[in-house]
Amino acid sequence: MKSFEVGVLGVGYWGRKIVEEWSNIPNVKVKAVSDLSKKNLELARDRYGVETLVQDYHEVLAIPSIKAVNICLPNILHYPACKEALEAGKHVLVEKPLTLSSEEGKTLVALAEQKGLTLSVGHIYRFNNALLEIRRLIKEKFFGKVFLIELEWTNLEQPFADRDVIVDLAPHYFDIINFLLDEWPNRVTCVAKPFRRKELEETAYIISELKSGVISHATLSWLSPRKVRQISVIGEGRSAYIDAVGQEITIYESGYTYKLGVERNNTIRTELLHFVQSISDPQSETRNSGTIGVRTVELIEKAKESLAKGCTVSLD
Repeated sequence: MKSFEVGVLGVGYWGRKIVEEWSNIPNVKVKAVSDLSKKNLELARDRYGVETLVQDYHEVLAIPSIKAVNICLPNILHYPACKEALEAGKHVLVEKPLTLSSEEGKTLVALAEQKGLTLSVGHIYRFNNALLEIRRLIKEKFFGKVFLIELEWTNLEQPFADRDVIVDLAPHYFDIINFLLDEWPNRVTCVAKPFRRKELEETAYIISELKSGVISHATLSWLSPRKVRQISVIGEGRSAYIDAVGQEITIYESGYTYKLGVERNNTIRTELLHFVQSISDPQSETRNSGTIGVRTVELIEKAKESLAKGCTVSLD
């Protein structure tokens, strides 16, 4: 891999993880980072040796030697920052969700295509070895016909002032369904509610129906005292329970239970290496493309429409 320089916009909790992983990839240099917090900037300098520290992300985009940027800014800034980065000729990896509206997302996809640039979205579970194995097993009919996919994404979290639990966690849900089944839901039903405040939902239950007949269900919550990142695949012959963080797969078959051997990987590093590959080889498939990011935003919009109308919503 030829050496090149990247910039990271936003170095808070997640942005610091991103800087750390970029710093451990050979031939890649984190040339500059931006953040409003001087403390966060100083940490990037002291811990990871980043030389250029700025509070205005536009200064990062103006550096000619930077070939790509990783955007870890608040959700509301994803669209303008991505648009400006693409217009500046930078390849972009932006954390999920791509944008807060599907129309904005489509604009970014079109702009990236026009500029001949890579636009990727941080749907990190597409790089999880346990989910890659489950995807392979589904394709090989290991479970027989798949009946149900259930997802539980819960933990105790203080309310975020700028987002609800649907926008924050549902991107994982819809993306994982598509990654495992190569199919998107065509009917969505959502029930959700805030509890510790007057607005911005903190718990949501989403049911999705697929044309293949699969039904999927998600429990998303910031109120549960136990952190859970679990996916269940229920099939006619076998079923699986996946610990998505521990990357452990437990199989249930004819009264027997056993674990599958999965080599746990560093999903952030794998995602970044995939991004680098997509930049260097324009013909390579981008597993977490902007188009996929748009589709997840469309489904979030449908879930919110279902919640507002109190009914099931169909997709075109």
